[in-house]
Amino acid sequence: ETESTIQVKDLISGFEYGDMTSVAVDTANDHIVIALQASDYSAAGRIAVLDYDGQLIESFVTGVQPDMITVSKDGKWILTADEGEPRNGYKDGAVDPAGSVTIVNTATKETRTVGFEDFDSEQLAGQGVLFNKIDGQILSAENDLEPEYIALDADGTTAYVSLQEANAIATLDIESGQFTSIKSIGFQDLSIEPNMIDLVEDGKYEGALYEDTYGVRMPDGISVFEIGGKTYIATANEGDAREWGDFTNETKTDIQDTNGNTAEDVRTLDHDVTAGLEDGKNYLYGSRSFTIFDADTMEVVYDSANEFESRTASYLAAWFNCSNDDIDVDSRSAKKGVEPEAITIEEVDGRYYAFIALERIGGIMVYDVTDPAGAEYVNYINTRDFSQEIAGDVAPEGLAFIPTGESESGSPVLLAACEVSGTVAAYTLSGSAVTPGEPVVPGEPTVPGDDDVTDDSGNDGIGDETTVNDEKTQVSDAVKTGDTALIYLFAALMLAAMAIALISAYRYRSEKNR
Repeated sequence: ETESTIQVKDLISGFEYGDMTSVAVDTANDHIVIALQASDYSAAGRIAVLDYDGQLIESFVTGVQPDMITVSKDGKWILTADEGEPRNGYKDGAVDPAGSVTIVNTATKETRTVGFEDFDSEQLAGQGVLFNKIDGQILSAENDLEPEYIALDADGTTAYVSLQEANAIATLDIESGQFTSIKSIGFQDLSIEPNMIDLVEDGKYEGALYEDTYGVRMPDGISVFEIGGKTYIATANEGDAREWGDFTNETKTDIQDTNGNTAEDVRTLDHDVTAGLEDGKNYLYGSRSFTIFDADTMEVVYDSANEFESRTASYLAAWFNCSNDDIDVDSRSAKKGVEPEAITIEEVDGRYYAFIALERIGGIMVYDVTDPAGAEYVNYINTRDFSQEIAGDVAPEGLAFIPTGESESGSPVLLAACEVSGTVAAYTLSGSAVTPGEPVVPGEPTVPGDDDVTDDSGNDGIGDETTVNDEKTQVSDAVKTGDTALIYLFAALMLAAMAIALISAYRYRSEKNR
């Protein structure tokens, strides 16, 4: 094997490189495609197409700030989500670039950058799509909508685009290069029993209900899957504030629960600078859940409600709602909680599973979504080492899947790129039967590395964690929680520099073999 270093900033002559934001592998054409942002935040970006030796084949101009790149299964289309963020705010002379999606036809080399100029922000705001307001005026759809993530349908003809800050998903017809719809994905009613939430940072978990208070889903990662000929979209409902220059749409609000107790300094959307909200109601960033939508109607088919909070509180009580750069218990409750970051839906032994990465406390939630309307919790694995502030696998940011047929172990593998720890966790999945049941709460919170982990369920709570580096490979213990025996996960820590390449390569392969 040989190693080579690619100087990305020097790839494209005349292009003033700013950042490399995303990588994907086009196995149909044996290409690697890279999204590059310009040094000038308001300038067009580039797509660089490389061969497997890292040599530049060609490049294409994109919209402003390409932040995510993907390739269709057949290699015909390359798409980028061009965020167009106003990074200098809205002061005089600052530029608010247009958000867009760039489409490249790899056969004809035709490139189209598709924006939102045909949509009316006032009309969309009336339908629950969120927009910034400056000096009382709603910004245009062309400038204010910021594509975050793209997921393609099974035949590669339709792209679904997450507009995170707008709490919406746009549907794009790839062949025609036209957006066919932009739809709000709604709000989570936090006054309803299944949606109990902990907003009080008092060192413990205690869910409560809040009248006239809603979680704004604002998904980051999304995943598209098809069951029984019907297309569904699954979303990881992270939430995201806008803070550019001296502008922010975040404020702090004291909110009283239905028992009369007050949660202080809860981070909420500021009505004064946000269109699309109802007066007199509180709106929080994210819903701390994942949701399955009907792709045609964007109606909710399933939502995990408060399960992420209640289960992490049960399994890891000593670190409930801690952050990804400290282990202070309950430090994220008044903010965005666990922050579901990434999601992928994959087929294992004839059943479909959702894998959801939790950015703050860490770990992967696993749900059986074979029946989308009756999705069921399967497992939760967290290979973070809570004996230190940052150790083990911390802050999973991206997920990718290696199917059985392409796995050297003969078992499917889930990869998680963890940005704070700079590691890649590789989880080997085994088992074929699911026995749904009530969750069993472990007797005590456990720390990865503890050799004597047991819980009330009778399972030993242990999975093998394999740490890989240049010098050695070692196996140690890792916490596993959950109420079924479907998923046994083994974690491999790899060099941080491998994360982008691994995640991107296998994201495409998993879709190709779905």
